[in-house]
Amino acid sequence: MITSSAGVLILAAGKGSRYIASGGSGNKLLASMGDDASTVIETVIEQAKLSELPVALVTRPDYLAVREHAERAGVQLVLCESGGSGESIAAGVAMTDRWNGWIITLGDMPWLTAAHYRRVNEALEQGAAQVRLTHQGKPGHPVGFDRRYAEALRNLNGDEGARALLDPRLLITLEADADVHRDIDVVAKPR
Repeated sequence: MITSSAGVLILAAGKGSRYIASGGSGNKLLASMGDDASTVIETVIEQAKLSELPVALVTRPDYLAVREHAERAGVQLVLCESGGSGESIAAGVAMTDRWNGWIITLGDMPWLTAAHYRRVNEALEQGAAQVRLTHQGKPGHPVGFDRRYAEALRNLNGDEGARALLDPRLLITLEADADVHRDIDVVAKPR
C-alpha cells in the first residue's frame, strides 16, 4: 500500500570525517544544540516529525545512541553499514517503498524546520518530479523525489548521493532561507 504523501528520509549513517578533521570529537549527531540539552539528531528528528509526514532514519548498526533517539521518537529505523550517502538512500528507499516520494535530508542539519519539509512535500503533491530548496541560487537541502524515482534511488551507491539523478529540465528549485545550507560538518572555533 502506498501512502498519499512523501516521507522524510534522514541520512544519519555517515562517519563524520569532516567534523573530526575540524577538531570535533565523538559522533557529531550527538553534539548538544545548546542550553536545552537536545542533541543534533534529536532536533532533526523532532522537526521532521513536526512536518506530520512519515519519517525514517538510516543509521549504522553500531550507532546505538542515534538508534535509541529514533526508537524513542517512534520513527522507522533502517540499519545500514553505509559506504556513502548513495548506499544510505538506497537502503532507506528500499525500506519505505510504500511512500509516494522521498524528502531526503541530512542528520547533521538541525536548523531545517518542519516548514522546509512541508514546502518540498507541497511541490511534490502539486506534481513536481524533483524539488530542491535553494538560498541565493545555491543548492541546499532537503531534496525531494516523487515515486517515479523509486527504482533509481534504490540503485544508488557510493558517496555521490542522489545528485546524479537531478535533471535541470525537471528540477523545481524553491528559494528559502540560509538554513538550507547549515550543517554541523565543522566545529565552530572560538573567536
